[in-house]
Amino acid sequence: MTGRERQEASAVRGSADPQAEADGPARRPRPFRGPLRVELTRWFGPVVGATVLVTLLLAMADKADRWLIAWISTTDHLRTAGLLLGGPLTAAAACWQGGRERRRGTADLLATMPRTPLRRALLAAAPTVLWPVAGYLLTAAICLVATWRYASYGSPWVSLIAADATALGALGVLGFLAGRIVPWRLAPPLVAVSTYLALGLPGYSESAVTWLSPVLDEFFFTDRPLWWCAPVSMMWTAGLAGAALLAYAARRRVVALVPLAAAATAAALLMQLGTEGPWRPDPAAAALVCDDGTPQVCASRVHARMLPGASAALAGLSAKLRGVPNAPVRVVENETWAARKTDARVSGWDTFFHRNRITEPELFAHNAAADAAAPTSCPDPEARSRSDDIGSAVVDWLAPMPGWDDPVFGPPPPLYTRTLTRLRTMPEQERTRWLGDYLAAARSCRLERVTAP
Repeated sequence: MTGRERQEASAVRGSADPQAEADGPARRPRPFRGPLRVELTRWFGPVVGATVLVTLLLAMADKADRWLIAWISTTDHLRTAGLLLGGPLTAAAACWQGGRERRRGTADLLATMPRTPLRRALLAAAPTVLWPVAGYLLTAAICLVATWRYASYGSPWVSLIAADATALGALGVLGFLAGRIVPWRLAPPLVAVSTYLALGLPGYSESAVTWLSPVLDEFFFTDRPLWWCAPVSMMWTAGLAGAALLAYAARRRVVALVPLAAAATAAALLMQLGTEGPWRPDPAAAALVCDDGTPQVCASRVHARMLPGASAALAGLSAKLRGVPNAPVRVVENETWAARKTDARVSGWDTFFHRNRITEPELFAHNAAADAAAPTSCPDPEARSRSDDIGSAVVDWLAPMPGWDDPVFGPPPPLYTRTLTRLRTMPEQERTRWLGDYLAAARSCRLERVTAP
C-alpha cells in the first residue's frame, strides 16, 4: 500500500468513527517555540530596538547635510550617534532587564531549572543585546543607501560599522550584568550616565587611553582607517563583555581569563596608536580631479561631485585672473597635500556644500580670491599694514561680497577705496600688468614693491 492509499484509508476510518464526529475536528498541536524565540518576541526587546532605531534616525536626519558627503563622514556620524546615544540607551534597558528576576521574585525558581546559569543569563540578556544591534544596523543600512547618491569615491566602511555594532552589543551585556548585580530601580539611569561618560570622556584626553573608547573620530576626508583597527576594536569590546559574563555566570570562572586576555591584547594594540590614531592618509582619495578652465578648479576625488558647483562659483574669479602674470595656476582644496605653491587654496569645502550643492558661492569665491591675491605672512609689519589695504581692495575686486560695504562696518580706509576705484576704472591692459606685478610682490613677500595703481 502506497503512502497516499494509507492516508485515504485513515481518513475513511476517521469519518466512520461516530465519537470522532461528535468531538468535532481534531486541533493541531501548537508549534514548539524555543526559549530564545520566546525571549526575543516579548514586548520589551522589540520596544527597545525600535526606540534605538527611531532615536538614531532622528539624530542622523538632524545632521544629514554634514554626512551626506562621503562614506567616511557617514560612518563617523553613525558611530557617534550609535554609541553616544544608542549606547547609554541600550545599557540602561539591559540593566532593567537584568533586574527582572529579582523584581518578580523568580530567581530561586529559575535556579531549580536544568539550564545552566550561563545559559539562563544569555537567554535573558538576548533581547536587550540583539534588538538594539538590529536597530543600529538598520539605521546604518538606511544611511548608507542615502549616501550612495552623493558619495564620489570609495565604498562603505563595513568593518567600522561591524565594530560599532559589536561595541553596542557589548554595552548591552555589561548593562545586563549591572542589573543582575545591583537590582536597584535607579540603577538604569545611573548606568546610562556612566556609559555616556565612559564613552565620551576619553575623547578629551591626550593620552593613549583615548583610543580605548570605541567612539573614534579625528579624521580628514582623505584619510582611511588602518585595516586592523576594526577587528582589534571588536576584540577589545567583545572580549571585555565576554570576560565579565563568564566571570559572573560560568561554572568554571577561570575560563573568563581567555576573553580577558584577548581584550588586554587588543587594548595594548589600540594604546600604541599614539597621537595619529587609527587614521592614515589615502593618496587615492586625495588625488585631484580638475576641470578644463583657466585657472583650473580642482577637487579631491572624495569631493569630485562638488567640482561642477565649485567651477560655477569661481567662474567670475577665473575670468578676471585669466591672462594675468603670476596668477595661480589652479584653485584647489586646502585639505589636500596635492596642492602646489602656485595654487590658491580654499578651506572647508564641506561647509560650503550641502549634498554636493554649493550654498554660499559668493563667500566661496571670496575665500579663493583671498588666498590667490592676499599677501602671505611676511615679517615686516609696517610694509604688511600698508599692503593689507591694497590686498583687500584686490580681493574685493576679484570676488566682491554683497553687503560688505554696509555702513555698519565703518568707513573703509582711504587707500583701500582709492585702489578699488582705480581697479574698476583703469584700462584692461594696464590693470593686467599691475595685477601681475602685485601678485609677484605679494607672493615673494617683497611688500615694499607693492604700490597702489
